[in-house]
Amino acid sequence: MTDLNIQNLTVKIGHKTICEKLNLHLQAGQIWGVLGRNGTGKTTLLHTLAGLRSVSEGKILLNDLNITEIARKKIAQKIGLLLQHTEDAFPSSVLETVVSGRHPHIENWQWENKHDFEIAKQALAQVNMQDYAQRQVNELSGGERQRVSIATLLTQSPDIYLLDEPNTHLDLHYQIDILENLSQYTRKHQQIIFMSLHDINLASRFCTHLLFLFDHKKTLSGPAQELLSIENLTELFQHPIEEIKAGNHFFYRPK
Repeated sequence: MTDLNIQNLTVKIGHKTICEKLNLHLQAGQIWGVLGRNGTGKTTLLHTLAGLRSVSEGKILLNDLNITEIARKKIAQKIGLLLQHTEDAFPSSVLETVVSGRHPHIENWQWENKHDFEIAKQALAQVNMQDYAQRQVNELSGGERQRVSIATLLTQSPDIYLLDEPNTHLDLHYQIDILENLSQYTRKHQQIIFMSLHDINLASRFCTHLLFLFDHKKTLSGPAQELLSIENLTELFQHPIEEIKAGNHFFYRPK
């Protein structure tokens, strides 16, 4: 099973420190949510964990190996990143786009085979886009394109899913449906999700662990139910938050 060990990690962008001496151990079956105000560095942190940005200090260990010493193709076999924004430079069908997720698993100069396309079709079915396989991606709505991006990541079949606001552009139904399916899928296969979110209630519903990114490089991490307090959330979002109990569940909203 794959794990990601973050040791004394300091990440900076320009003169701003995103986090300082951050220590996290992401383990199989865990679902992490990253919460914080806009501009606190959630996207920067995700890109750093994917190996796309250099660290200022500390280490990111993928199965005990420093990520800086691992070939990009090997990293892509273990870590998948869902970008917040996707640009389609060339016209292609939905199925062609989704099957491109298999490229880290294909030898150089080889083409996708029948097995790769079957995996892609199954991924499209998971996000309810199977009927769009032959549509052009540039004809899709924002929500449909987001579901294609998630299907492409499922086709990649990584052990660690780094998701940058996965519910962007999605209708409420698909926000719940896709996060539910991703959560069940990764728990079943003993994988890891590490995702940035804006919605406290989605984090409460789906995440086993949370990382709070405050302004001024402060962080707080741990089991979700330990971190979800009025005091922590009010400080995190710099706005009063209230907790509402409905049955056995708690919901959060701004005052």
